Amino acid sequence: MLSIKDYDLEELKQIFMKLEEKSFRAEQVFRWLYKEKVSSFDEMTNLSLELRNKLKEKFTLSTFTILKKQVSKDGTKKYLFELADGNTIETVVITYKHGHTVCISTQVGCKIGCKFCASSYTDFARNLTSGEIVEQLLSVEKDEDIRISNVVYMGIRRTIR
Repeated sequence: MLSIKDYDLEELKQIFMKLEEKSFRAEQVFRWLYKEKVSSFDEMTNLSLELRNKLKEKFTLSTFTILKKQVSKDGTKKYLFELADGNTIETVVITYKHGHTVCISTQVGCKIGCKFCASSYTDFARNLTSGEIVEQLLSVEKDEDIRISNVVYMGIRRTIR
């Protein structure tokens, strides 16, 4: 089953039209997902029960499970998230005077094997979906009750020629 967070607003509008729903319903769902940060379709109370049931049949919300959260002396927080398929990833939150920065994963594991990076301790399994990348931000914002102001990426492999 696909995560609803793998779709952008325009794609969701098209899906809603195929479900014979008005396209503005996609905007309502987007608000629930990205503003209210709900963890179930049942919380989307301005949608009909019929529509919520359609969404449950077609999509997941792919909310992550926090397996572990570590806080360092400087206040940096590291999350170990379990994905829907059982794989795990790490996400780090760093708070500065100008805001909150999150360092997000883009892959499960890594092919490179740098000794200083925790991602290298797990063999590469797959790239994350767009919904899983976004879910890191949403999960941290909800758990910490903060708004992320900056994003940096780990798990990007680039060949320099």
